Amino acid sequence: MKIQNILYTSKPILNTMKLIKMAILLLLSATSAAAATQWYDYEDGMLAAGSMQKPVFLDFYADWCGPCIAMEEETYPDPRVTSELSDFIAIKVDTQKRIDIETRYGIAYYPTVVFLDAKGKEVSRHIGYLGPEDMIGEIKQSREKLPKESAGFEVLCLISAFICVTLIMTRRQL
Repeated sequence: MKIQNILYTSKPILNTMKLIKMAILLLLSATSAAAATQWYDYEDGMLAAGSMQKPVFLDFYADWCGPCIAMEEETYPDPRVTSELSDFIAIKVDTQKRIDIETRYGIAYYPTVVFLDAKGKEVSRHIGYLGPEDMIGEIKQSREKLPKESAGFEVLCLISAFICVTLIMTRRQL
């Protein structure tokens, strides 16, 4: 299929718009200090992780879970935790709504956090409440287990996204 035809079909445009949205989010997160963790839903987060080649932090929770609520109120707002999580695509999974994902990862207790490398392979997991200090320790230990990525890949992704946006905007002006 020619590039010219792709621009006029609706499905690739929707996918392109998602990629543009992710590129803009990446640019914003790269240029400003993180005030809060950027949380994704599962599908968007995994897509972002794949396109940006970033590791994934999965938080499996339930609304009725006391320790999950405590982590939401005490752990995740901590600026040190936010800073440590900035290297990851952070995904929240409501296990009451996404039983399919809960089953895929074999989650039986809440809260559970799972760390994945950029290819989606599990690196580590922790079951139970984590306060800010313990969460920082888990993040650092998991980061050490990640395969070393080649430098410059994120820059290449940003350049590709910019070129894609430029082509689309130029095409719309014609």
